[in-house]
Amino acid sequence: MTPMLPPLHSLLVLRDVEGRTWQSRAEAIDPYALTVARPFDLPLEDGPAPGATIEVTWTCEGGAYSLPTQLVETVREGLVAMWVVTPQGETTRAQRRAHFRLPLDGDVALTVAGAVGGVLDGHLVDVSEAALRVRVAPREAEACPAGSSVSAVFEIRQERFDVEGTVLRSWPSERANGDPAADVVVVLDLSEPQARDLRRALMAEQVQRRRLARD
Repeated sequence: MTPMLPPLHSLLVLRDVEGRTWQSRAEAIDPYALTVARPFDLPLEDGPAPGATIEVTWTCEGGAYSLPTQLVETVREGLVAMWVVTPQGETTRAQRRAHFRLPLDGDVALTVAGAVGGVLDGHLVDVSEAALRVRVAPREAEACPAGSSVSAVFEIRQERFDVEGTVLRSWPSERANGDPAADVVVVLDLSEPQARDLRRALMAEQVQRRRLARD
């Protein structure tokens, strides 16, 4: 049975397993695939690879819906890039809130369960309610293999957060000065009060940035 698909040209929210979210639009539909606009603000080197799981959510008269998909390929129509995704399950009424991701600049202390060597000093890259991305020295990334349980301590607007999660993956990157580094993605396991506090802090930071940009 073909799953329910979003209406043509409807606005979408795309979400990957790291908790990153982007706005998009349904550009073409057939029974076996959905073509969506590639997020224009997503750097070419920072996008999900073919085979990645992408959750597609949208809202219509019947409510909010969610469809698990897999990214098949990126195609181009002139200067416009598109993602072709294929359904990987049934469409359901969306139960999970789409989390926006906010770039942040601050220190974070990571503690890896069972690791020897104490606290790892890292630098925040971005944070959402679902996950955070931390930049560390390459040798410290080796202490954070995928599947590791970690705790992270950081501040947003002078509010301290002490959270727990699981390392999803890491990859080589570099610092602003060109020095080698590694980015580590931690999928967060938050209680509802923790999620509420983090959401409030992220929204307050975003509002402040918008105010400063207008001044």
